[in-house]
Amino acid sequence: MIQVLDDARDRLSALGREAAKRADDGASYLGGLTKEASRRADDSASYLTDLTRQVSRRADDSARYAYTKAKTERVSWTMVAGALGVGFVTAFALLNSKKAAVATTTAMSGDWFEILSAERRRIERLFKQIEGTSDDQAVKRARLSDALSTALTKHALQKENVIYPALRGSDQGASSTHLAAEQFEIKTYLYELEALPKDDPRWMRKLKALQHLVEEHMQEEEETVFPPFHAALSPAENARLTRAMNREALKLV
Repeated sequence: MIQVLDDARDRLSALGREAAKRADDGASYLGGLTKEASRRADDSASYLTDLTRQVSRRADDSARYAYTKAKTERVSWTMVAGALGVGFVTAFALLNSKKAAVATTTAMSGDWFEILSAERRRIERLFKQIEGTSDDQAVKRARLSDALSTALTKHALQKENVIYPALRGSDQGASSTHLAAEQFEIKTYLYELEALPKDDPRWMRKLKALQHLVEEHMQEEEETVFPPFHAALSPAENARLTRAMNREALKLV
């Protein structure tokens, strides 16, 4: 009987040692996992820091390019101010800011009709890029959708506040009301798209309906309405519209 008790005690002692060993092994394993998680977190933080630096560097490069371009082509602050329709100090600040690449390029790219045509091509490219996304690419789709919304908003602001009012007093006056109504419809689509999850199958169907509307709207403007209106204006009148439109664009910079 004593022997049985001794054997049982030894067995319990061995089991205790085994349990303690496994507990230590588990603690070591968890410690390793914690270190690995910490290392990966540090790597992610470093990666994000590098990305931020790259973005900042590219923005600086763009600003420097715009500044150098202005100098090498002998574009004076006065010329930039005139193109933008702003003061000398504002023009100087723009050419020395990280947003100079956008502001200066828009202002110096031509008259109002050429600028709107260039924006149309950018908008068409964004639509094509979004079309290439699938429902499981919600993050990419959201990023492109934001870019599209910004481009369409800028495009609309310039036309609604400058071009359509000028158009109303011309032979194309009736078209201005029709085009402004379509512009409101485009904004409604943008609002509805923003409210839908980007991975919702209805989102892409609504985007394609918007794309169809935008393409028809811009085609009518560029092929039917704007060319005769532009041709009927004098160079001074076209330049005045361009300056006014660039001032509207600066509201979104």
